[in-house]
Amino acid sequence: MTVLAVKDLHAGYGKSEVLHGVSLSIARGEIVALIGANGAGKTTLLKTISGLVRPTQGSIELEGTNIARRAAHKIVHMGVSQVAEGRAILNRMTVLENLRMGAFVRGDPEIDRDIQEKFERFPALGERRDRLAITLSGGEQQMLAIARALMAKPRLLLLDEPSLGLAPMVVTQIFRTLRDLKTEGKTIFLVEQNARQALRIADKGYVLERGKIVMEDTGDSLLDDPEVQRTYLGKHAA
Repeated sequence: MTVLAVKDLHAGYGKSEVLHGVSLSIARGEIVALIGANGAGKTTLLKTISGLVRPTQGSIELEGTNIARRAAHKIVHMGVSQVAEGRAILNRMTVLENLRMGAFVRGDPEIDRDIQEKFERFPALGERRDRLAITLSGGEQQMLAIARALMAKPRLLLLDEPSLGLAPMVVTQIFRTLRDLKTEGKTIFLVEQNARQALRIADKGYVLERGKIVMEDTGDSLLDDPEVQRTYLGKHAA
């Protein structure tokens, strides 16, 4: 089943158009990676999907329902959670309070059980459950941002540069977590400058250049593509 279908999407800021006819799709249980240079429009695409930027043309379908002009909070209620670049955690709240805020769209009795599951997935958060989020390391803050987004039980998880500014060991842990989430059936749209790591775990990848999709293939095929290697992986084509 297709969870997300973006069709001929145009969007930007004021009179400055950033996305020029973007189309892509994500099936249930897939990790799809979007790679591209800084300024290509990757973050704008995520913000448009999540309702923070209004498109000027095109459609964004979440399991068949067009959400292109829905308010951001309604899109969250419909099952889209975004982990923003820079984490955007609630610094003056504790780890536990952040997780509870992530579940604000829910009214079921399983919230406490799900919080415990997040502490088991990210033991460092459990050890710091009563500490203010601002006191966490960068890696711990990223774990908290992902855990908080998962508390909404999203149908689609959007991740914007989850490895940005993190130590290599923490990056490895973050990508291991994403692989685990895929195994559990989560659907993930991943925007990531670390193209090699992203494509390694992706079922499918797209390359965005100057607001347009210029390549689409499996993650493995894009890893092996000479142009992708030369432009995004730091390798010279033979």
